[in-house]
Amino acid sequence: MFSFIFVTHADLGASLVRTAEFIMQEDFKERCEVFSIDYSMLADMNRIKEMLEQAVDRFAGKGHKVVIFVDIFGGSPSNVAFTFVKREGVDVITGVSLPMVIYAFEHREHDMTIAQMAAGIIQAGEDNLIGAKKLLEKEGR
Repeated sequence: MFSFIFVTHADLGASLVRTAEFIMQEDFKERCEVFSIDYSMLADMNRIKEMLEQAVDRFAGKGHKVVIFVDIFGGSPSNVAFTFVKREGVDVITGVSLPMVIYAFEHREHDMTIAQMAAGIIQAGEDNLIGAKKLLEKEGR
């Protein structure tokens, strides 16, 4: 089983979760935690790390593997999240997009390793990066 934590600038993580819930017609609040980082929080990254640690511990305590989604590599959210990457059963994925979130929620009950889940999430993101003009040119339209 998997649970998910979103650590993003502004309300991106919350918006992605709400949109996935809308599309999938399910409520994932029991399986995810969202931390929306705004300017007022940037001054106290230790507090964010503490909140993130509490969420990781809560999900791990239920026997869940944890994927932490962040919006952009090198930003404050990823810098804090990366401190958890060495923990057993935890991985951090940057560049979160809606297809990645949907894949994760669809596969949350699957019996796979954290590495397999991360690979599937990343593949879902890559598979959905499409330039429409190039695609249409390739198809001869």
